[in-house]
Amino acid sequence: MILPGSETDQGWNQMAREGLDRIRAELGADTRLVTNIKSSEFAAQIEYFAADGYNLVICHGGEFQESVASAARKHPTVGFVVGGCPADIPGAVSVEFVAGEASRLVGVAAAQVTRKRAVAFVGAMPVPTLEACYAGLRDGVTSVAPDVKVLPALWTNSWDSASRAKEKAESAINDGGADVVFQNVDAAARGVFEAVKEASARGRPTFAFGCNSNQNQQAPDVILGSVVLEIQRTYLELAKEAQAGTLRPGHRKLGLAGGYVDLVLNDAHPQITDAVRQAVAAERSRLLAQK
Repeated sequence: MILPGSETDQGWNQMAREGLDRIRAELGADTRLVTNIKSSEFAAQIEYFAADGYNLVICHGGEFQESVASAARKHPTVGFVVGGCPADIPGAVSVEFVAGEASRLVGVAAAQVTRKRAVAFVGAMPVPTLEACYAGLRDGVTSVAPDVKVLPALWTNSWDSASRAKEKAESAINDGGADVVFQNVDAAARGVFEAVKEASARGRPTFAFGCNSNQNQQAPDVILGSVVLEIQRTYLELAKEAQAGTLRPGHRKLGLAGGYVDLVLNDAHPQITDAVRQAVAAERSRLLAQK
């Protein structure tokens, strides 16, 4: 497994490493992990694993697309997986975690909770997956409360700068008037949660929704739920296919169907009332019925 970031980031990269841990523990596989790999090193690291006899090489992030496409042509007997990739890669498995539907559930919940009638999204970068998160939030809010304002998306241009994430969240709260903030900034999420906690401590009740991992317990007083990606389960299932000799190249879109991406509410929070649960459940059922 090749990670572009830290295996202890409490988000995107750590979840992948936990998937590798499950592969080793449950399948008895011989595993190897490299972390914090720069783009200039992608091709060489992939080539090393492919040439060294590994049956499956998991590259965690869409940024590996071109390097894996080249390696797959050279090593047709090696299984290659690129996680978080919205494009088809000849000779490899590309996995797209579709977060838009679960983000729509966030919007439904946020519309029930907001008292200031304003909701915000703080994202790392305007890439397709995060733009889908924002669109899902917006559409979910307006589907049940057209009067609630959804602020324009706020981008930090960083996955790990908590200070930038905090600044954007503070702007949404103080300048935009939002009292619900949905974030997808990965390791920088603590900055958003700090801004929300500080606003609440000043007597302005404000709430947050997490993303990627289940972040509900990072700040349980203010986090109402998290959009959770089942990355660990996904990589384990793909490794089982590789072990059985049934892994086939192709693009896979994983989302609400099958529970690969879903909103996990913080049921212990008093803001998560029966009405909120019922509204989210009803929207989930409606979305699944369209599959």
